[in-house]
Amino acid sequence: MDSRSTGLHPFVLFCVVIASLGAMNNGFNTSALNIPAAALTNCPGVPVGTVTYYKNSPLPQCIPMTDWILGAATGMFAVGGLIGAMVAGYMAQRWGRRDSMLMMNVTFFIGAILLSLSTEPGQFAVGRIFVGIGSGFMTVVISMYIAEVSPPKYRGALGSCLQFALTIGILIIELIGLGLSSAVGWRIVVIITIVPAIVQMLCLPFCARSPRWLIGQNRVDEARLQLMRLRKGDVQEEFSDMLLSLSKGGGAATNAGADNQKQSSEAFEGEKNLSIKNIFSFRVLAILTLKMIVVHASSQLTGINAVMYYSTNIFENSFGDVAKYVTIGTSGLNVVMTFIGLSLIDRLGRKILLLVSAFGMCIWAVLMTIGLRFDVSALQVVSIYIFVACYAIGLGMIPFVLTAEVYPTYAVSAASSVALAVNWLCNFIIGLIFPALQRACGPYVFLIFAGLSLMAGIFILFFIPETKQKSIDELGRELGWAGIDPQAVIAGKK
Repeated sequence: MDSRSTGLHPFVLFCVVIASLGAMNNGFNTSALNIPAAALTNCPGVPVGTVTYYKNSPLPQCIPMTDWILGAATGMFAVGGLIGAMVAGYMAQRWGRRDSMLMMNVTFFIGAILLSLSTEPGQFAVGRIFVGIGSGFMTVVISMYIAEVSPPKYRGALGSCLQFALTIGILIIELIGLGLSSAVGWRIVVIITIVPAIVQMLCLPFCARSPRWLIGQNRVDEARLQLMRLRKGDVQEEFSDMLLSLSKGGGAATNAGADNQKQSSEAFEGEKNLSIKNIFSFRVLAILTLKMIVVHASSQLTGINAVMYYSTNIFENSFGDVAKYVTIGTSGLNVVMTFIGLSLIDRLGRKILLLVSAFGMCIWAVLMTIGLRFDVSALQVVSIYIFVACYAIGLGMIPFVLTAEVYPTYAVSAASSVALAVNWLCNFIIGLIFPALQRACGPYVFLIFAGLSLMAGIFILFFIPETKQKSIDELGRELGWAGIDPQAVIAGKK
């Protein structure tokens, strides 16, 4: 039976789960300080700003920081994410998706050591940069890896595992933070990031390498063996399709199968992979990349991080001392809705979920404004929960899936780096400017995000293609890059 019509091989699921541990680590570091922040900046039993030390230790029990300095130090995580996203394309192409993930786990160890042994804000900020580099790198490479090892009909659901693992990481670290909001506890929280890193490093050598990347390196026989590990049934037709799409022009070889696997390395696109400059020099790829940039920017500029930031104050006004438990409820809802989105993405499609997400966030941002303006606590809380739910099923997870599946192998590394770098940059910008926007606009600040969500929805409606259950090769023919010769692009032959 043709491998494309068989069920999902359990080994694929194993590879996806292990790869997604990197996204879980992203979640750990995103929210590690949400609950223990007070313990980090204030030593127990002494006036604010006073430093005390652990018994028989040179380490302080806290690192006094103003709100601004704490925000800046925490925000270095997004700066690190931007750096990680920018280097991800080169490393994923140079050493492969699997092996580069293995290598970059070292950044989580460096970050954990710096954070857990911090004695002053500068060291803490550098530690946040290192865990951010690992997190930014993982968001790029995991999505590429999953798209390239997954069968087309399962690719959407499996690609969504990245965001699902991230939301689980956020929920787990916040639950852990409840019991570790103490002078010792905050140092334990920041070192927990090494746990998923260790598990991933131990398990990645047992995972398959990307067959498409191997073909791009002219390791054709090895690519076929890896595809056989990942599929049930006969891989002949699927592998032939893959070889055909990865040959120059998408049609240079018409009988590229098991008997035609020893063709020259010049037949394959992987010999020359496009740089960011190359991508923007070719109209089809440049337009596609600009579309992905808008989608990724929308996932941050529509205000999810601002809402999560503001929710703590809203919940404190409504629920008092139990606000932290309600905040964790928001994270739990994020997990549940991401799982629902994961189960729907290959049924309803990417575009429908993106539209529901963007327009839903627009509506509930307006209702949030009404609740804030007229001090209706119940409406504020409901608006936050449904806003988060709308984000989770669409803009939270689908941009990663789309970016990994709409590009040819020779362009996906550079293009993903650009799109994810924009994602992290917008994340940093929102964290930086939101407090000022909040002071300037008061309860009307969420109207800005409502307008941005509306514009995002309109853009998605008219410009984003549906990719549901289509192979990467089919998408190449539909999107117009199937006939591109990458060496001609590099040579400047438009």
